[in-house]
Amino acid sequence: MLSIVATVLAFFLGGLPTGYAVGRLLRGVDLRRYSAHNLGLGTVAAAAGTYTLALAAALDLIKGGLAVASARLLGGGDWTLAASAAAVAAGHAYSPFWFLAPPATVRVKGVVVATGAFLGLAILGAVPWIALAVPAAVAFVALGLPRVAGRRWGYLSLATVLATASLPAALWVLGSRAPYLVLGLTFAIVILWNHKEHLARIADGTEPRMDERLPLPLLPGDDAVCAFLVHPMTIDDNWEAGRFRWLMPLRRHGMISDAVVRRVVRFVRPMKVDDLHPVITADGRRARVYLIGVPLLPDQIRAHPRLAVRRAVQAAHLAENLGATVLGLGAYWSVVGNKGAEVAARSGIAVTNGGAYTAGTVRMAVPVILDRLRSRGIDPGDATIAVVGANGVVGFGICRQVVEHVGRLIMLGTDASRLERSRELLARRHPGARIEVTTGYGVLRETDAIFTATSSPRPVIFPEHVREGCLIIDLGRPYDVDDSVKAMPEADVIPGGVVRFPGNPSWNINLGYGPGLVPACLAETVIIALDGCTQRVSLGDRTKTENIEYLVARAAEMGFEVQTTALRRRGDDERAGT
Repeated sequence: MLSIVATVLAFFLGGLPTGYAVGRLLRGVDLRRYSAHNLGLGTVAAAAGTYTLALAAALDLIKGGLAVASARLLGGGDWTLAASAAAVAAGHAYSPFWFLAPPATVRVKGVVVATGAFLGLAILGAVPWIALAVPAAVAFVALGLPRVAGRRWGYLSLATVLATASLPAALWVLGSRAPYLVLGLTFAIVILWNHKEHLARIADGTEPRMDERLPLPLLPGDDAVCAFLVHPMTIDDNWEAGRFRWLMPLRRHGMISDAVVRRVVRFVRPMKVDDLHPVITADGRRARVYLIGVPLLPDQIRAHPRLAVRRAVQAAHLAENLGATVLGLGAYWSVVGNKGAEVAARSGIAVTNGGAYTAGTVRMAVPVILDRLRSRGIDPGDATIAVVGANGVVGFGICRQVVEHVGRLIMLGTDASRLERSRELLARRHPGARIEVTTGYGVLRETDAIFTATSSPRPVIFPEHVREGCLIIDLGRPYDVDDSVKAMPEADVIPGGVVRFPGNPSWNINLGYGPGLVPACLAETVIIALDGCTQRVSLGDRTKTENIEYLVARAAEMGFEVQTTALRRRGDDERAGT
């Protein structure tokens, strides 16, 4: 009975929210405002200062030591001491005092508290001191060796994993008793499990080193933080992340089939795969973008809508954990869950599908596309323009932009009745305009220019749909235009909705747009994070004109450059002989 009492007492002792209390008492700050889901020592140092950090760490050490000391005072033996050490760490990680410092979902790893428990065991003579010196030496080498070699400091997460892994080995070599061997091994396994994502980020090159502090969303003067959800366009894109690159030879030699990959990725949760920074605006503000990846392919996202929504919601939770205030839905994620509305309803941060600024970039591109037709001797007033994907928000927005400038507008989509309603709306606003609707692609061979913005997971435009000299502006993500069309010398394919960030940020993942270029939906995510205008997110089927105008204006002021009009311009120059 005394052993049970000692273990329960240790659990409640560990649950005392010391870091939260110190921040409140010394600095008057609620640390959860800065990091709702990851209340670690780095958060305490950044939000409340190093003195507060030192006191919080000291109290955590004392908590761990008191737990095992109490167990000894209650007459506990080796197994009771070991159970109390485990209980104090568990209580710290899963505090029962949620009513004192909610929310209960605050995530901590308990390394300092566990260290205090082992120090208490050493003081009581239960484990030899040298068994604790070994992990300390391992951590010191892991952190300092890269610095000695002329590089930056090492990774705290890696040092923690290596140090705790050496603890059970040291206990075994020194002949420690079974309860403490089990305790050390359990602690090492738990720490490895809790740091598995950190190790994967080291492989990806996105894990911060010991001397690098990541920004906190509400700390004055810190970078704005947002996240952007991406997915692979093909199976081969999965190997871009460093954590999976080692699997490439296995697939190349036929040891991993496409069918196996497609089956496995359905069970993979969202993960941080890259870190895009620094985005530095024209007025000197800074932003950081975390790229969050889910390895579902476009057709899998479409075929499994419930799974897709669940993964997108999990990505939003991960983004919040990382300190982001906005999550952007990239490529095919932008149509998941009623185009982000269901995801936003279950997220603790703002969510946007990026449709407003994408539509804005199209608005800016239309006059230039019309000029390009004129440069080819085609009067836009006599031209035939098709919009593929006219059912969608972006597609219908394109129709509204071009209908009054062209001789004939063809609206192509999958829903004939909805297309007809859209045609009637445009016809009322533009009497006399020649507008046709269709669900067949054969009519595209009659067009002088094609805007395409579908949500299809596969290409929809092929060589048989394109006539010589046709301009094709592809806003689809994944791309709507097949590679065979891009290879045609008579075709001119222009990627639409492409933006260059200010500040020349760097990243590793290939987004498919070229060096320094990103989709407009990602730019919208950053602008919303910088301005804190979360009421202007794009969700569902409708995009407000006022939001389009706001985002276009703010993007220009911040230094975002729309690249749609510049890409492939060389084609016209070559035809002109310049």
